[in-house]
Amino acid sequence: MKLTCCDLAQKKIKLKTAVKFLKVISDENRLNILRILRDKELSVSEIWQYLDLSQNLVSHHLKVLKDFGLVDSQKNGMKVIYSLNLSNAKRYKALLINFI
Repeated sequence: MKLTCCDLAQKKIKLKTAVKFLKVISDENRLNILRILRDKELSVSEIWQYLDLSQNLVSHHLKVLKDFGLVDSQKNGMKVIYSLNLSNAKRYKALLINFI
């Protein structure tokens, strides 16, 4: 089957998205944060206690994950509570599996 111009363009977009996803999760600390948030919603001050990182570095990693859509946040009083965006995580997982 011959691919059309549009098919090739869509495949390139999907490939670039998969590469961006891999870059985001290739950091050990970010992958660890995703693992931690898999089971519960936590604030930065709770997350950093699981890691050997400063609180501001954890905040940086959370921002990267949130900007990519892997993590959601909601304000709860003075705290921001973070959670895993499971639907996006599943979407990126499926996209990645498609290329393997």
